[in-house]
Amino acid sequence: MVQLLFTLSSHMLFIYFSFYLLKDLVRWEKLLKVNADNTRKVLLLVAFLSVMMGYILSSFFISLYQLWQEAIRGLL
Repeated sequence: MVQLLFTLSSHMLFIYFSFYLLKDLVRWEKLLKVNADNTRKVLLLVAFLSVMMGYILSSFFISLYQLWQEAIRGLL
């Protein structure tokens, strides 16, 4: 149960950070043709990219954490 909550909170935290960074730091109007008609579509694209990026980053750090636990168990 603790592992489930840890994994879920890690995924949500990294997804939030990714969304915040992608929304504020990337100038989407330079990469895409952003106008009044497609701003929602661009935000949806940013949301999908942030879910993908946040999940990958979270999985990476959870894997590092599990490897670190295995290494500690191997030393004891």
